[in-house]
Amino acid sequence: MAENQPATGHYCPEELARLQKTFAEDLKQYRAADRRYANPILVVLLAGFAAVVCSFVLSQTLIQWLLGAGIFLIAAGFIALATAAVLVQKKLTCPACHQMFLDDLDACCPECGRAGLEPADWSGARHCKACGKNLRSGRNRNYRYKACTHCGVFLDEKGL
Repeated sequence: MAENQPATGHYCPEELARLQKTFAEDLKQYRAADRRYANPILVVLLAGFAAVVCSFVLSQTLIQWLLGAGIFLIAAGFIALATAAVLVQKKLTCPACHQMFLDDLDACCPECGRAGLEPADWSGARHCKACGKNLRSGRNRNYRYKACTHCGVFLDEKGL
């Protein structure tokens, strides 16, 4: 296999194309679910902020009621946002090995799909021997999920 080609596992080109097509359909539904949850939550958060702002502008009798309603709506919006993020993120699976696609790094590099990730160093980053990338997880993640980190099948050119 050429050095710059992504890993394909033990799949023939036809099977790999079928897996990528299946994943593309799942990814489309995954992204649609993101949008489906985002708009209603945004409306609730904006209504909460508007109620809080109006509580400071309007007369004294409405202040407590609007402030309470605004704080409740903001809290409900953030709880709904956190719940939706957890539910949506965990649904995307690899069609080859059926493991969670956006999971913690396993044996294969999420950028190139090749096996051989070194264990985390002192900074928490893992190094891919094949593509040379230092992979930092968490809030400052510096890679995109293009391949499954469990089986190494390259599924998406753009990445997540």
